[in-house]
Amino acid sequence: MHIRHLFLIVFGAIALLLAGCDQNNQSAAADSTAAESTVLAEDTATPQREDQTAAFFAFLEDEYEAELMRSPVALMQEGRRERYDEWDDFSDQAVFDQRDFDQRQLDEMHERFDYDSLTRPAQVSYLLFEADNEQAIEGARWYRHGYPINPLFNFPTGVGTILANSHQIANLDEAEAYVTRVSELERVFGQIADRIRDRTEFGVLPPDWVYPQFSQALNGLLASTTSDETARENPLYVDFSTKVDALDISQDEKDRLQAELRAAITGPLARGYEALIAASDEAAPLCTTQDGVWRIPDGDEYYAYRVRLGTGLSMSAAEIHEFGLAEVERIQNEMRGIMAEVGFEGTLQDFYEFMRTDEQFAYASTDEGREEFLSDARAAVSRIEELTPQYFNLLPHSALEVRRVEPYREAYVAGAFYNGPAPDGSRPGIFYASLADMDQWRTNSTEALVFHEAVPGHHFQMALQTEMQDMPSFQRNLFFYSYMEGWGLYAERLAHEMGAYSDPYSEFGRLSLEIWRAARLVVDTGAHYDHWNLDQAIAYMQENTPLPDSSIQNEARRYLVWPGQALSYKMGMTEIMRLRTHAQGELGDRFDIRDFHDVVLGNGAVPMSVLEVLVEDYIQDKLAE
Repeated sequence: MHIRHLFLIVFGAIALLLAGCDQNNQSAAADSTAAESTVLAEDTATPQREDQTAAFFAFLEDEYEAELMRSPVALMQEGRRERYDEWDDFSDQAVFDQRDFDQRQLDEMHERFDYDSLTRPAQVSYLLFEADNEQAIEGARWYRHGYPINPLFNFPTGVGTILANSHQIANLDEAEAYVTRVSELERVFGQIADRIRDRTEFGVLPPDWVYPQFSQALNGLLASTTSDETARENPLYVDFSTKVDALDISQDEKDRLQAELRAAITGPLARGYEALIAASDEAAPLCTTQDGVWRIPDGDEYYAYRVRLGTGLSMSAAEIHEFGLAEVERIQNEMRGIMAEVGFEGTLQDFYEFMRTDEQFAYASTDEGREEFLSDARAAVSRIEELTPQYFNLLPHSALEVRRVEPYREAYVAGAFYNGPAPDGSRPGIFYASLADMDQWRTNSTEALVFHEAVPGHHFQMALQTEMQDMPSFQRNLFFYSYMEGWGLYAERLAHEMGAYSDPYSEFGRLSLEIWRAARLVVDTGAHYDHWNLDQAIAYMQENTPLPDSSIQNEARRYLVWPGQALSYKMGMTEIMRLRTHAQGELGDRFDIRDFHDVVLGNGAVPMSVLEVLVEDYIQDKLAE
């Protein structure tokens, strides 16, 4: 189990600067050798099999605990209080330490446990543990190739969200731990600055807009660290003061704690920001292109790795590019059907322009417009929740909230994302939307966005995974990109089958989001395999999708700095649909979509190779009934 998954849950499955391998050490749908070659063994409950399984599950829990203790942030996410005043190690040495730890875990599992001697649930866990560790070990090879700053989501600009959501303060010790944690950010930010300098020396330089944007965001945060007075406006201080004011301690103690935090903000935190800004500003003049990763050392091989990481499939970049072109054409034909239904006269491009610009689909760039978006999102959640029992046996118990991204980080957080609930129930699942730029949102796309990020998308997926207390602990924290994002896009389509879209324009919104994901296949491979530049990527999306220009600009930049990740949505959905069609064909009248969804969601996040094994096993079980 790899603690980085807990960071990913914090930031809605977005790559962070972790103690592992920057953006590269995240688990994705790995092609596990065992999963490809093994059908789950017959589950005969012999005493020997049960004893071996019990020992195996005990091993997994021991290993989970050992790795959990390596990460203060993971402990915090679990609601634990050990190492409550610390942060993780963000040095490059931590990458090698983690790789060695992963290899030791994998070797010990292979030496101690025979796959065929385990029960079927244990075999699933075996395959997942193996796939996760093997992918992490491979990722360690590429630790210097990932850009040290992801401009969309990164630890330095998101640390306030971690502390606000996860560092609870119930007593004096926990308040003092918060102060120490803020002081420790000087060390963490220094390690990230070291990464920037090392990657620059190695020749891994991001597109030329990345570091200036990062420095701008950091300077905005630095402005609230310049004095005792400005520190009172710092988001960390606002969060801390609210929590401390609720404690049953004397006012003198509250005043002391708050003064200590202001000192930590104006001292160590400020120095940490300054160190990051200096490293970023040093590297910025050396970043002179807007090209893909083909230009960095071993760039083609690195991108092939990122394609495997993002899809979990054996398709090449060229094959994915051609599939994307075909899918764009197919979806455009469905869009023409919507045009005919609403009586629009003109070309598809004319309809795109109408949907982009007509005022009936706009949210006002005002507080009222932002509240309208949130209200529409909440209404969509309520409407589809009434339909889910017809399509799901498994329903999450965790609450779901729809929230605007906090204003202090809204300017440099694009789009919408989901944060999973806390295992102890102290935090709900949260669907976040960045509403600083309302031009990126159109009313006809809100429902599909909600169905992807919330219900029955990531909230069902991630909340259920968190709630499965009979599952080995490491499985509740796995994150495989093509499974996670493939399910999100599948949920958008499933909502269509459920009749959850309110009108043809919202159906067009669904197709707009699907063609966006299909265009990603073309643009991501275009940028990193076919050497497209940013202008070519933007031009393709403008011609072939109805996305607003502001969204296209953001998306094209995202693909440049996060190679391969954007492939996961459409390729993951395609694989889930392929497996569903296969199951329907094999089972006929015995197929129940609720049972199929149990298979997909009932083991937490899995690689596509393991999901195929699970679906095949489900088919054989149903045929044997």
